[in-house]
Amino acid sequence: MRALVNYFRANPQVFLLFMVCLVLGLGTFIAVLVALVQSGNSTPSGEPSGVIGVAGAVLGALGGR
Repeated sequence: MRALVNYFRANPQVFLLFMVCLVLGLGTFIAVLVALVQSGNSTPSGEPSGVIGVAGAVLGALGGR
């Protein structure tokens, strides 16, 4: 552990990069957990819904011109 502390003191840019990766990794992990909790236990049908369906219809209409 002392060697790691000495390495980070000698290379502060490595420590900064390590901290950025740690924060982004934890944030991503928490975001995935929140998404899993909010999704519930229903099985998706694969059909687009909401804004995705409307956007698909609009883009389909524009593409057929």
